[in-house]
Amino acid sequence: MDTSSHYDLVIVGGGINGCALARMAARRGIRTALLEQLDFGAGITSRSTRLIHGGLRYLESFQISLVRESLSDRERLLREFPGQVAPQPILLPIYAGDSRPTWHLALGLSLYRALAAGGSLPPHRRVSAAETLSLLPGLDSGGLQGSFEYYDCQAVYPERLALEMALQAGEAGAEVRNHTRVTSFLRSGRRVTGVRCSGPDGRREYSARIVVNASGAWVDRVLGLLGRARAEPLLTLVNGAHIVVRDLPGAPRHAVYREARSDGRPFFVVPWRGLYLIGTTETRFRGDPARAAPSEKETRYLLREVNGLFPGAALGRAAILYSYCGPRPLLRTQSNDVHRASRGHRVVDHERSDGIKGLLSMAGGKLTTAPSFAGEALRRVEAGLGLTPSRDRGRRPAPVAAGVPPRIAGIYGPRAPELLRFLRSDAGLDRPVARGCRTTRGEILFAVEREKARTLGDVLLRRTGMAFDPSCSRTWAEEAAEVCAPALGWDPARKALALRDCRAELLETLVPSSGSAPMSATMA
Repeated sequence: MDTSSHYDLVIVGGGINGCALARMAARRGIRTALLEQLDFGAGITSRSTRLIHGGLRYLESFQISLVRESLSDRERLLREFPGQVAPQPILLPIYAGDSRPTWHLALGLSLYRALAAGGSLPPHRRVSAAETLSLLPGLDSGGLQGSFEYYDCQAVYPERLALEMALQAGEAGAEVRNHTRVTSFLRSGRRVTGVRCSGPDGRREYSARIVVNASGAWVDRVLGLLGRARAEPLLTLVNGAHIVVRDLPGAPRHAVYREARSDGRPFFVVPWRGLYLIGTTETRFRGDPARAAPSEKETRYLLREVNGLFPGAALGRAAILYSYCGPRPLLRTQSNDVHRASRGHRVVDHERSDGIKGLLSMAGGKLTTAPSFAGEALRRVEAGLGLTPSRDRGRRPAPVAAGVPPRIAGIYGPRAPELLRFLRSDAGLDRPVARGCRTTRGEILFAVEREKARTLGDVLLRRTGMAFDPSCSRTWAEEAAEVCAPALGWDPARKALALRDCRAELLETLVPSSGSAPMSATMA
């Protein structure tokens, strides 16, 4: 079926930046359509270290404006998405012989605090060696001189952060579609006038006064649809691998930020859903971002560094539940030192760079700075539409209500009250979907009926987080499919296909390690 729709703005890409822009534009009253080829937040947004941070290390390369912007956005996300974004204490151990003297770190943290302009997080403090070891009993004590404690934030489910922005965009009037792939641009001479796409409802055309390419790591691939009209690539892709382990002897309650001993690059050990997330690496990536997977070299690197920091851990490959990675879209650099490449962002007007009117691209950026980046893109859109620039009209959400279970608050954030009302609307919706699973049947139905979930991958990975649980198994997926089937109109054959597709997606997203058994490795 071929249909056509008309909009002021079409956004290609439903990662954190595209969703943030759709939310702002719809609230501005701009007729907006958001099109995502897979699912909201399913790309690089979901493959980060899951931290909302100001970028402490960027101070060393004098990226002061980026740090200030990041800290402002950190505060905004903490305020607007309560529960989904939460304060995260971080310890920075200090050792004799470190490349940076203690006064250097103290000065950097003081500047970090000053740039936050009186934000709501606690100030940093110096911690003695004895207290450091009480907080991190498994930490290497040789030459330990103490630590600094400071605060950033964690987004346990950044994919749900993107989803929440997309849902709020829809509530403000935007058309919001996932599983809708843009296949070509509509053109009139040197002007882009919209896009063609294919999705569950068939082929469609979306005409638009302005198209924004917000496809993250896929920005240059989407621009490839222009053919030879494009100039040079906008991005350098840098792969970031992470491993997830169940146990870490002397495991920290705090996150730990430390330089790698082998190459001086920073890495994190972060408590996450009762597990430990260790990352990240930084290597140039070429190829399809959807096919990125941690290399053996990257896995060995992370194991070696965490074992050096926590000598008693002695983690091996069998300790890894799963690993994942995603190529981060950095502004293009010719330098081989990608560690020092800019983490900034820019909005590219293709009329200026390529002589193509009606098309903007959002290049670069990171999870934390989505609000600022979207605001910058919105100002360009408003100028192109002849509108007077205005502020985002979004209301400040109320704090998560008292009595909301922490698990629900962390997943659903400002949507938690709606979910709880839904669970109370019918008997049995509050029952666990499977033995040993905390996710309820009602959450599965809520994902399908209220949150645009179309596949089991949407439900298990990006709505409920079930797939990240180390106890998750084929049985959980089958029970979830039983709940989904009536709501999505699946017959037995379609349900079997949904299970097969889910297993393939999980194997591609959460790479299992030998000796581990996440659901992706047990659904055969």
